[in-house]
Amino acid sequence: MDRSGGKHAKSHATGKPGILAGFAGILLAGLLGGCSVFQPIPDTSTFHTVILDAGHGGHDQGGRSVRGYNEKVLALDVAKRTKPILERYGYRVILTRNSDVFIPLGQRVAISNSYPNSVFVSIHFNHARRRAASGLETYYYNPRYRRFAANIQQEILKTYRCPDRGVKPARFYVLRNNRRPAVLVELGFLSNASDNKLAQDPRHRQRLAEAIARGILDERAGQRP
Repeated sequence: MDRSGGKHAKSHATGKPGILAGFAGILLAGLLGGCSVFQPIPDTSTFHTVILDAGHGGHDQGGRSVRGYNEKVLALDVAKRTKPILERYGYRVILTRNSDVFIPLGQRVAISNSYPNSVFVSIHFNHARRRAASGLETYYYNPRYRRFAANIQQEILKTYRCPDRGVKPARFYVLRNNRRPAVLVELGFLSNASDNKLAQDPRHRQRLAEAIARGILDERAGQRP
């Protein structure tokens, strides 16, 4: 499903004097100890807050299941199941939505960016025209956070025996506009009869929540999958 949220806007500098002046300013700031001109890249070694983003909501159903609840309901259920697990380990957990409401992509990102020392996990279920498509995949935008995505992917695969569709880069809006470590996980295809049957089972969703939490804890510990 397309979760990109539109084209990526680019800006272009015009005029050599402006470029030279800007470059000189950066050099001068560096010499004077003005490190604030450089945007630090957040890491995943110190976070104490987790933003759980249940995809879709309200009028946006997300992926439609072959039978049972659609994506917006299932994603929220998994997010709500993950929250208390992480809280038991002392983490502050923020849900971008905790009911069946529509939250624009920009607002989801704004919530994430407003919390320092946090990580962002967007929870989804997949859908495809080809009903045979099945399995698990996890996405990242910044290569620095590939390990974060891989930790979640591997923990789920330990619980959920399904095709491993891999850990992949993507330009989804909530990833590319996020200033925090951010990943997006697709927990199986609701368009596939077997994947959907599992997704509709609350026991399976609990196992998914536990695996997502373990992946987050693995990342905080610096573990490599």
